[in-house]
Parts: sequence; structure tokens; C-alpha cells
Amino acid sequence: MPLDLVRFALPFIAALLTAAPATAAPALSSPDEALEAYVGGLRTGRVELLQALFLPDGLFCTLAEGGDAPIGCKRFAEVLASWAARPDPAATGRVLDRRDATPSMSAVTYELHFGGDRYVDQLLLYRTDAGWRVVAKTTAVTTA
Repeated sequence: MPLDLVRFALPFIAALLTAAPATAAPALSSPDEALEAYVGGLRTGRVELLQALFLPDGLFCTLAEGGDAPIGCKRFAEVLASWAARPDPAATGRVLDRRDATPSMSAVTYELHFGGDRYVDQLLLYRTDAGWRVVAKTTAVTTA
């Protein structure tokens, strides 16, 4: 009796197509929730938490310790996976300053301890229909 490959392949293909989607990250309803998602994504390595927070086309710029090196900038879409790839369960953060220019725009100075380094971030956030999103981040890095 010949093997009916179509009969055997269709249920397998259907199972692949109906597999459960990845868990979506929740909408971030306040700048505080956004900052919790930031540290939570770094602690756990959950890139979807970071993707829910950082606008893919937003800019991430760094300045080396002492400010001697040139400023380096990349799109968040280029760096989020590398951040999540090295989770740090001990990561912590705290707000140093927050200024809400409008009900939909906030600027936050944030101190982050991650991977043995100390970062001072300037984060610009907008409130969107999908929640609060970081549209720009500048970072000064110091080794701990």
C-alpha cells in the first residue's frame, strides 16, 4: 500500500500553523511601569518586554567613561536582542529625576546597575495607544 504523504503531512502542518503565539508584553500604562519593564527585561532576558518599551526606530546613544570617545548611536531594533541575551538577575534601577513636559511626554534620568556596570540613562518617553514607549536613550557608562 503506497504511503499518502499529503494525508500525513496536513495534520503536522496544521499543528505548526495553530501553535500558540508568544506571550505578548502588556501595555505600559505609566512611566513607572515602563521603567519596571526595562529592568524586568534585563533581569530575565525577555526581549519582548524590551520590545514593548523601546520604539524600534528610536535611538540609543552611548558615551564612554570620561567622554573621550566619539558618541555611538544605534536603533533600538539593533541592540535589544543583545541586551536580552545576557540577563542579569541582580539588575537594579532607580529614578534620579523625572520631568513630565506634557501628560504624554516624559524625560527620565535613570541609574541602572546591570552586568557589573553602572549606567546613567537619559530616557525620553511618549505615551502612545500601545502604552509608554522610549523613543530615545542616551547613556553614560561607568564600570563598577
